[in-house]
Amino acid sequence: MGKNDRAQAHTTDLLFTIGLFCVFAAAAFILVMIGIRAYQSTVEHMQDTFSTRTAVSYVAEKLRQHDVSGSVELGQVEDFPALVLRDELDAGTYLTYIYSDGEQLFELTVREGTDVTASMGNAIMEVKDFTIADAGGGFYEFSASDSGGHAVRYLTHLRSGA
Repeated sequence: MGKNDRAQAHTTDLLFTIGLFCVFAAAAFILVMIGIRAYQSTVEHMQDTFSTRTAVSYVAEKLRQHDVSGSVELGQVEDFPALVLRDELDAGTYLTYIYSDGEQLFELTVREGTDVTASMGNAIMEVKDFTIADAGGGFYEFSASDSGGHAVRYLTHLRSGA
């Protein structure tokens, strides 16, 4: 093998090694990018689901706290259906309205007889398509959707039968 043949073999070996390294680096980069996308998708789904389930659980807990005859009813805040919770205190009767504008869940507590508007409420959390319905017999059904359109439903029963 001559000097020229050895130089050519060395160049071929070097180019093969560099090419193999480039293929390995490209494959590793592609795998990392796929992993990042999968992680981002999982985190977004978990955040959506958490927010939706938290909103439904929050309303269900407020309903349980007011499980006294005559303390729960459905009403309206402007054009939005609302859950109305009544609290009898020494200082008077207070009403808590829980309602959604389709994007946010709101809560508003006022003295009975106060005129209320939707803009008076405090935004609690983001929630899509939140609905509440009296299912009869003391049952109330809540539902909401996350940004992916996955619906969460919750059915709760008042022991007072309100």
